[in-house]
Order: sequence, then structure tokens, then C-alpha cells
Amino acid sequence: MLSVHTARDAMTRGGNVLLMDADVLYDERIVEPLVAGGSVNRLLIDRDFEAGDEPVKLCVENGVPVELRKQVAAGLKYDTIGESVGFFRFDHATATRLADICADYVATGRAKMPHEEAVRDLLLEKSAVFDIADVTGAPWIEIDFQNDVKRAADEVLPSLNALSQFAGASQQ
Repeated sequence: MLSVHTARDAMTRGGNVLLMDADVLYDERIVEPLVAGGSVNRLLIDRDFEAGDEPVKLCVENGVPVELRKQVAAGLKYDTIGESVGFFRFDHATATRLADICADYVATGRAKMPHEEAVRDLLLEKSAVFDIADVTGAPWIEIDFQNDVKRAADEVLPSLNALSQFAGASQQ
């Protein structure tokens, strides 16, 4: 929360804003669906995820995000669930509103909360329209723990290197 709050000036000076977790190793092509098209408020979802308490789940009903949290409430209605990649795109008005929500968290002593809570609040306000881009199958990993570092080195990085070599070979 505090990191996003610190970026308030950049988030509110105008134009679209990309908010991206810094601890993600990813295929650069994962950004393409985030920035593509006319809709500017967008979240990324990966439907192939390991269940558990750590992943931030993105729940969608009829194309509309209805939850963004590690713990999904029992009885919540949704037709799609996946892990949030932690990459978001906001138009100017929505980014400004998110900055205001983050400022309120900081002012009320909740600066250590995860920034997804502010994004969740924004979604639940329904003051902005969001769409979802599905990046299931793209190589990426959020690196939070030692086992994530190992998985990144053993699984994700080799797949990124293979994709990079393939792209280089196809351009020749």
C-alpha cells in the first residue's frame, strides 16, 4: 500500500497507468494483452494456478471482476477464478481514485496492507468498468519465498530462454 501511495504523483498526473508488482519474473509478451485495445481498466488472470492461501485470486462473474483477494468468501458467486498476475492498467480517473483509496489506507494506519486491498475496494465500488485479459499458459512467477526462487530458476527462466531463442530463430 505504501509503495503505491508513494507513486501518487505519477498515478495522478494524467494518462493511463500501469501498476505492476516488481517481484514477478515474466515473459514480456504478457504485457501485450494488458495494454492492447480500447478499454483501459484491465486486470490479468491466469486460470492455471496452485490453490492455497498465497495466490491472490481473481474471481469473475459474466466478465466482471467480483473479488480480488487471497481468501475467497464462501458463497461468492463467480464463473471464473484464477490468480491475479499483479499487473493492472488504469485510466486517469480510475488511477486517481486508486491513489485516493491508498491515501486513506495510509492515513488510517493501514499502510502495511497489500495494495490489492485498495484495488479490491476500487473493484467493489463499481465506479469504473474493468475487463479481464486471460494470460493462462504464459510463463510467469511471483517471487516471494525461497522455493519461488528455485522454481523461477528451474522452470520459468528456462521457458523464457527457450521462447527468446525461438523468437530469435524465427526472425532470421
